Amino acid sequence: MRKLKLLAVVLALSLVAAACGGDDDEPAETTAAPAATQATTAAATETTAAAAPTAMADMPAVCQGYDGTGLTVGYGDLTAGIPFVTQVLDNLMEVAEACNVEVLYADNNLDGETALENARTFTLAEVDGVIQFQIDASIEGALCDEMRANDPNLPVIAIDIAHPSCALFFGADNGYAGELAGQALGQWAQENWGCGIDMVVTMETFVVGQVNIDRANGMVRGISQVCTGLDYGDFENWSPDATGIVTRIDGGGTTDGAFPKVLDTFTANPGKRIAVVSLNDDMGLAALAAARELGIEDMVVYASQGADATIHQEIRTNAQYIGSTGYFPETYGNYVIPAILAMIAGDPVPDPLYVNHIFVSADNIDQFYPADGTAAPTAMADMPAVCQGYDG
Repeated sequence: MRKLKLLAVVLALSLVAAACGGDDDEPAETTAAPAATQATTAAATETTAAAAPTAMADMPAVCQGYDGTGLTVGYGDLTAGIPFVTQVLDNLMEVAEACNVEVLYADNNLDGETALENARTFTLAEVDGVIQFQIDASIEGALCDEMRANDPNLPVIAIDIAHPSCALFFGADNGYAGELAGQALGQWAQENWGCGIDMVVTMETFVVGQVNIDRANGMVRGISQVCTGLDYGDFENWSPDATGIVTRIDGGGTTDGAFPKVLDTFTANPGKRIAVVSLNDDMGLAALAAARELGIEDMVVYASQGADATIHQEIRTNAQYIGSTGYFPETYGNYVIPAILAMIAGDPVPDPLYVNHIFVSADNIDQFYPADGTAAPTAMADMPAVCQGYDG
């Protein structure tokens, strides 16, 4: 039986490799197997075919073999109205429907207390698993206690904000994602300003804790790796206070919340060349609006995180907006729905589970988000879901 299971795994891996392509389309030369081996292989194939559940054969590829019929998953949404978050929700609901999963939706409204109330709702509903997208890192312990009040082993996935007490993490590799944006901005500053940056402004959201620190410091680190001769101070030892040429603004994650603060900062620093790096695209847009209001567009350069639809036009047409690290929120459901179903089934899932980050600039944006609104290229849109967008 052990040999049959091993052979089934090998066959499955071979099918995955075939689905995702390879470097050589020519078949390799093979030596015929002995008759006994052929018989064993045939028996194993028949056993595997007979044992495979209907879900493996009939479910859409994005479900990765899981059928959520009869299961309810709680989804605590970050908030309504932010384009990035809306894209996450739309894809999550689309994939859940395809995989027959019922979703119990709750809006966390960018508020920790609301997230706790929603977690109580999930507990009372006795959901089979929870996908949690909430902003307040300080309630992580209490939130985990609430979500697992009925079941200490309840499967939980945390999107973008880690909940190490109870949840598998899915989302950004924050330090690396930050570095991608910082390096791109640094290269622009080197080529256009000779690295003559007078001020680095980081648009942050302090309440999200370590995510904010890792992502913001990664962006400053990326700039410093290119423009090496500037005084960044001890920025790696994060604090809200200015250090060297680095000034941190707590914009709260929204355009409206960030705008007056960045406007005040720009107003107080006339004549300076300013590099803005933002935790998300929304606050990057706030900085852009502030520079336009003051008429200092040519004195400010920007890079941000997310690459959601709100920033695409600026990336295409504004030479000062270098780009944004892609998180591809329109694919989040492709990851988290199969992952939560696997966890409910007791199957292993990698932790952390990271998004594949790419810095999206004017040079490559049409590879991911064509200007005419058509679907993404074949490798991103049409490959089997098990390949997660890669074409070998």
